[in-house]
Amino acid sequence: IKILPPFWASRWAYLLYTVATAALVLFIVRSYHRRTEEKNRRKLEFLEHEKEKEIYQAKIEFFTNVAHEIRTPLTLIKGPMEKVMKQIETVPSVSNNLLIMKRNTDRLLDLTTQLLDFRKTETKGFSLNFVKTNISELISDAYVRFKPAAEQKRLSFTIDTPPLFNAYVDTEAFNKIMSNLLDNAVKYAGQQIHIRMIAGDEQETSFKIEVANDGYLIPADMKEKIFESFFRIKEDGKQSGTGIGLALARSLAELHKGSLHLKEPAGNMNVFVLTLPVHQEIEFNLSR
Repeated sequence: IKILPPFWASRWAYLLYTVATAALVLFIVRSYHRRTEEKNRRKLEFLEHEKEKEIYQAKIEFFTNVAHEIRTPLTLIKGPMEKVMKQIETVPSVSNNLLIMKRNTDRLLDLTTQLLDFRKTETKGFSLNFVKTNISELISDAYVRFKPAAEQKRLSFTIDTPPLFNAYVDTEAFNKIMSNLLDNAVKYAGQQIHIRMIAGDEQETSFKIEVANDGYLIPADMKEKIFESFFRIKEDGKQSGTGIGLALARSLAELHKGSLHLKEPAGNMNVFVLTLPVHQEIEFNLSR
């Protein structure tokens, strides 16, 4: 009589044990490889992110240092130039040339100031004072400042704002936001620019300002990238600029606890929407 071993000690059982052990080893090895690959992928992403940060910081540092170096001699040039302009107002040809020089000097000073302001927003060093202000008046002032530039390019430049609307903003920062939006509009518009303010009464929690232009229609996948510092759309490469204007404008809007975004394409217009709260946590009422 041949006594068969129990099933757990049979050949089939040992074969099953071998297959199960092999499967377990394979599972462990594959899991280890997956974890290793995932770990390496995350490490690579981290290194790439750190590299991008380093490149970005290097750009900021470089441009900030250049701005500091340029700003001082420009300021020293501007003072004597203005004195000379006053002395020779009676000589039209010289006066016109000096006026062109002054405009370009002012433009360079604006660019250096803009870059330094952007650096401040990046390092949280830009402090705001929220004062009760007639927003309609600030928008109208910006419109008047940019109207000559629009006329020079033969653009239709229109504005639609209520006569009076008060809100608490930092006037300097607000003017910088409007200046960057209008500078961008004048630079890229094909035929027209339109400013529109959307506001109810002062009991509302927020108000909106739309700046529209009919320039090259920005693709949907670029809606956020245009607000990145130093980003330029290739189709607009012929236009000069630092590529930080919209980034600075958005940073200043966010410091107001507001937002700045590009609307979904409406017809053939690029519409930038600035949304700001009417009130702030800390407010000042200054009488004029």
